[in-house]
Amino acid sequence: MLLASSFLKSFPLSAEIISPTDLAENVFLKAQEYLESGGEEVWLVFPESKWIIIVTENQGLMFTSGQVVTTQKVLIGFNMAVDDLLA
Repeated sequence: MLLASSFLKSFPLSAEIISPTDLAENVFLKAQEYLESGGEEVWLVFPESKWIIIVTENQGLMFTSGQVVTTQKVLIGFNMAVDDLLA
């Protein structure tokens, strides 16, 4: 597994597709590493449960099936139905 700390600087917006075998603590630590290396927004995508968790320096938001996910800091105005994103 390649961790964000391996990069000099993370992209402003990163997304991780989470598999059923990923450990929760590792997933959130990786998101934290992206933010600490310059990322502004991290999307954690859980395809099986149809959850998308957006993590920024100041907040964490969860979007589920039937909702519309919206960027928080990067690509302002971008939004998409969770169900369409995970189709």
